[in-house]
Amino acid sequence: MKKKTNWVAFSLIMIGLSFCWSVSAEVIDRIVAIVDDDIVTLVQLNKEAAPYLKNIESSEYSDEKKKQMVQDIHQKILNALVDRSLTQQEAKKYHISVSDTEINNAVENVKKVKSLSQEEFEIALEQEGLTLKEYRENIEKQILQAKLINHAVKSKVIITEAEIKKQYEADADKYAGKKKHHLRNILVDNEDLSQEIKKKLDENNKFSTLANQYSIAANASDGGYFGVFDIHTFSDSIKESISKLKKGEYTNVISTAQGFQIFYVEDIVLEASKTYEQAYDEIQESLYREQAQKKFETWLESLKKKAHIEIML
Repeated sequence: MKKKTNWVAFSLIMIGLSFCWSVSAEVIDRIVAIVDDDIVTLVQLNKEAAPYLKNIESSEYSDEKKKQMVQDIHQKILNALVDRSLTQQEAKKYHISVSDTEINNAVENVKKVKSLSQEEFEIALEQEGLTLKEYRENIEKQILQAKLINHAVKSKVIITEAEIKKQYEADADKYAGKKKHHLRNILVDNEDLSQEIKKKLDENNKFSTLANQYSIAANASDGGYFGVFDIHTFSDSIKESISKLKKGEYTNVISTAQGFQIFYVEDIVLEASKTYEQAYDEIQESLYREQAQKKFETWLESLKKKAHIEIML
């Protein structure tokens, strides 16, 4: 079951979080599921469901729609609690545990990633409806789940060279990087002058010299240096003109809202591009996670078939 991700899920693996909820003393607890030697109670279910029920209640859906959504949420969360019970029992069977050091390291990593002091960290937790103790318990469950996945499926996941290469080719656009243009420009407010400048460029006069001499833009003193851009952010007319150019070439005069402009391509670079060798480890890890999760889900289903599970909701 997937839940909405927020900042408190910066941990080893995204599984699901428990939230604090005050249960009225009038609520009578009862068993809503039996999972082998474990039970799931109504209080547990309500505690997990509380944030979602609150969002549903404040929504603008019809009463009938809200009722259906509440039923769906209860069922999904109950399924998740059953899965959690099964995996925790399995972890105990194989003596898989999580040390305080591992939890401490995970918490410190979250604080480091978010650049939070201990005080800021605890304030942020409070805003999310969590105590530090509850957050540490969540971290423990996440690490335990990660270890169990590793135990259950690690030896069954084999990523081949062919799979990695196929994925690299499928993600060619991603690894090719973004094309960026180093540009200079000349801006004038007179069309005749702009055509005269274009003629001087055609006669091999230096672009930066002409920009310094004629341009009315603020960057004229820098030889018209405009900056580095992804030209897809430009207007269609400018983008179309620049996209046809190679390094060292310039556009015809372009009429723009600012005036008449000529753009010069000083260089074209690919930013954040990765070769197959550079992307190899990243792709291998991604494929491993994907396959491991699928095999874990299959393994979990096999546990369910062998387990005694009784739902009493």
